[in-house]
Amino acid sequence: MSNLPLPLFYAQTLRSLLPIFDDTLSLSSAEAQSTLSSALDSLYLIQRMLRTLGVFSENESAEEIADGELVFMSVGWVLGGCEEKSGLGGREDRIGALKRAETAYGGFLELLSSYEVLTPEEKAESSAAAAGQSAISKDPAKKREAKIRQYRREKELREKIASSSRDQPEPSSSPIAFLLSILPSESSRPSSSTSVNPEETSEASRTTTLLLLRLLHTLTLSSLSSITMELELLASAPASISEVSEHDSRDTTRGEEDSTWRLDRQPGTYRPRELISGGGRVLRPFTILPSTQAMSDRERLKGDVFKQSWRLPTMTIDEYLQEEQRRGNIITGGGQASYDAPTESELLELAAEDDGTELAEIKGEQKRQKEENWARYTDENKKGAGNTMNRG
Repeated sequence: MSNLPLPLFYAQTLRSLLPIFDDTLSLSSAEAQSTLSSALDSLYLIQRMLRTLGVFSENESAEEIADGELVFMSVGWVLGGCEEKSGLGGREDRIGALKRAETAYGGFLELLSSYEVLTPEEKAESSAAAAGQSAISKDPAKKREAKIRQYRREKELREKIASSSRDQPEPSSSPIAFLLSILPSESSRPSSSTSVNPEETSEASRTTTLLLLRLLHTLTLSSLSSITMELELLASAPASISEVSEHDSRDTTRGEEDSTWRLDRQPGTYRPRELISGGGRVLRPFTILPSTQAMSDRERLKGDVFKQSWRLPTMTIDEYLQEEQRRGNIITGGGQASYDAPTESELLELAAEDDGTELAEIKGEQKRQKEENWARYTDENKKGAGNTMNRG
């Protein structure tokens, strides 16, 4: 970090992560994984510096923390998000990354609870998540209510943060963009210092920072639920082929049978007199190679002769997938995120509850028409009025 102050160093690290958290950079690309690895090193360094400086203490409350120090509570969430998006090197690597993400998220929730940043309802959900229990009940009716409650809370927090932030980001922006809007920019860089609370950070609104921490808490609960499900799947999944594959005796037997019944010999085992007779007649087809050519050159020549009879692809796999997605040949959605997302009827119901707005009236009318169409359909198509097996 050279002579960069800690807030600017944190902002620089977050700025490098913005394309990844905005989903504009594919996680499978080498650039994304390299960026995540470098960012994780910087974030763990920031975390160690915060502990060394004693920024956070167990016997303090949120009112005792300066405005510039409050934003550093989010380091644990960013660490968890980076760990959750890394670990694509295999099953064990993925399990290790998910466990590190779980630890980082747990520390973040514990920090928010100790400083009483959360509301009583959010604190109860945080305690349940820390104890390894789901924040959403297994009862379908209660689960639906919890989903709607979390969706409504996240929407409300995003709108408040977007309206009160310095850069006025969109409500749908990633939390990284929200964090950057309250951190000092490079243009306001002070003199060389390792201070956590320079004068420039006073521009950040304390209320906005507290709202952002509550938003990160809501996102953390959803991430912990997804991590728990993925760890269960990985625990029950078989190990990779390279770990379980053993030497198959059938391969040896098959090789012996091939050498027994094949009439032709392997390349390079013929003697010159077996290729050309004494009178100059060619007995077998062969290729004339320079005497100085190595085996690699022979393999190259063989690859040029016995190559594919079709045209090789002219695009990468990522380009092919992007083209297929553009043409509509890739089905998206599904999984836990799709299951947790509110349905169309639930979204109409939520939008219609905002009385006094034009959008609420439009959504209310759409909801009424949908219910009326369904009632008309059920009246016209009575139960049991379908195929009666030709009995009239």
